[in-house]
Formats: sequence, C-alpha cells, structure tokens
Amino acid sequence: MKASSRVSSWGGQDCLSSTNDLTTFVKGLIPRQYHAGREMRFNLRRPFVAEVLVQKVDKDYQPVGLELTTVTRDISVGGLCFIAPMFIETSLVIVRIDHPSGVAKRLLMEVRRCRPFRKYFEVGGPFVTNMS
Repeated sequence: MKASSRVSSWGGQDCLSSTNDLTTFVKGLIPRQYHAGREMRFNLRRPFVAEVLVQKVDKDYQPVGLELTTVTRDISVGGLCFIAPMFIETSLVIVRIDHPSGVAKRLLMEVRRCRPFRKYFEVGGPFVTNMS
C-alpha cells in the first residue's frame, strides 16, 4: 500500500520510511534466538511482547483519535501483530515502539487483519515504507 508523503512526521517524530532504517530498528528489538517452528512468511517472525501505542490513520493519512495502548505478539522486519482492546476499522495505523536504547520510533502499518481474540482483537499487517 502506498501512502502520501504527508505521513512522514507526526508530533515532531519522524516515521521510519526507509526500508533499511526500519530493518535495522526492528532487528535491534529482536533477540537472536533459534526459531524452531515452521515459517511460511518471507520475513521470519519472532515472539516480541512489548507495550506499544497505536493510533488510527484516516483516508487522508492523518492521525485520528486517541492513541491506544496495545501489546505486541510478534514482529518481523516486514510487519507486526498486536492485541488491541477494540476493533480497528481503519486500513492504516501508526505504531509507536520504544527501543531498549531509549529511542522511540513511529511506524506506519497496513492493517491486513483484525479478528476476535478472546475478549480482544488480534491485529496484524505489514509495515509501510513506500510513501511516494
């Protein structure tokens, strides 16, 4: 999914729009462990549990509403899965992740699925890096 260049900065913080920068950032979040399961995706998923802030993005690629506190389930250099307290009806969200080094980054994510998960919702999709 392509996004407008208007989404390159929110609240004075830059969005990771470079594939190389995003890859470096996400790889720094993932501990290097042996993966024992079957993996069907292009980018290897790793378990990653962290509290992140998520904000919906409207059709004009502008943040709307309040940020939601969610918890991640897994991550790869290609995308993320998180557990949300409510259904996410927008096709894009901004995800703020705090890196252990103290750097916080915002990533644009396409919502490919939002399905019930117990009393919450499992939301997953790829990061958007092509903002042209």
